[in-house]
Amino acid sequence: MDFKINFYNLLILASVFIGLTFCLLLIFSKRINQKANRFLGLAALVIVLWNIWVLSHDLDFFRYASRFYLIPLNFSLALGPSLFFYTKSISDSNFFFSKKKLIHYIPVFLELVVHVIISVEAIDKELLATSTNAFAIWIPIIQLLAIVSVIVYSAFALQEIKTYHKWIESNYSNSSTYGLGWLYRLLFIFALFWFLWIPYTFVDYFFYNYKLGIKDYYPLYLLMSGITIWISAEAYLKPEVILLERKAPPEIEKQEPTEDILKKANWLIKQMEHNLFYLNPELTLTSLAESLEVHPNKLSKIINEGIGKSFSDFVNAYRTKAVVQRLENHDYDHITLLGISFECGFNSKTTFNRVFKEIMGVTPFEYKKSISDEHAT
Repeated sequence: MDFKINFYNLLILASVFIGLTFCLLLIFSKRINQKANRFLGLAALVIVLWNIWVLSHDLDFFRYASRFYLIPLNFSLALGPSLFFYTKSISDSNFFFSKKKLIHYIPVFLELVVHVIISVEAIDKELLATSTNAFAIWIPIIQLLAIVSVIVYSAFALQEIKTYHKWIESNYSNSSTYGLGWLYRLLFIFALFWFLWIPYTFVDYFFYNYKLGIKDYYPLYLLMSGITIWISAEAYLKPEVILLERKAPPEIEKQEPTEDILKKANWLIKQMEHNLFYLNPELTLTSLAESLEVHPNKLSKIINEGIGKSFSDFVNAYRTKAVVQRLENHDYDHITLLGISFECGFNSKTTFNRVFKEIMGVTPFEYKKSISDEHAT
């Protein structure tokens, strides 16, 4: 066999091996988020098979295996649903993939039907699959449907992450540990990248009569592979977390707090100051409610209506106050800023810096420096 392999072929081949590695790890590794990881592994597999199809055509593999094109390798319409269900699974511990949800994968059968139509014509006329009329007619339609599918499902996934972050703010004091900002950014980039397929396909179909070769699509293939591997690597290598049971909060019409709520808010403030619950970095709405022997929904209402803050803002205000008190106390001069923040219940440097600046208007370092300057004068 005399394959003429160029630099792009090597990059695509590398992406196949790397993508397949993460695909197998995500699908078969027994981890906390295995249910979610399987959906992401499926998405990675879709890209791997697509790249195998690209290589087989670019290397003219059909000269050595004339019926290789009979193997279905394109399942692009499975990509959008898989990414959405990954997001849904990792952000909602109550999510269950029922048989009804298989309806989202029905469009994949359309790809299989198109594949059969193209294969039958290729066999009948003794042509390559890419040279058939069926290929020229149906593949642009499949590409357009795949673009729409990925963009729409990515939009749903991004909205799911926004909803999840609001829920995290209401249930966790150190919400950054559980945040999915990394996934939000990568999904946004991935959806934007798929949007780039539209002008590519438009120009190819209407100006080149769908005659652009695989080499003309290399930048998109490589970007698609790179982003998918990036998402897979981030998902697999990041520390996994166990979420609380996620329940939708009851619909409460916003109104002025009642006298009873205000009394309970004052009681809650005294409890926080006396028992120092905020020093626990793993404090959640549920664990605080258990300590106070109050139903979580009731506690959430007291904080939201009686104090006018989210749970995380309520707790982090106490933590910031504790940090300020220590910074102004010379007994803590030998402890670093990060050490003090951990003592006061923060468990992330990024969260500590962000929260402190939001509350105090300056960074922790600037605040500490201003104290030192005051003592020096």
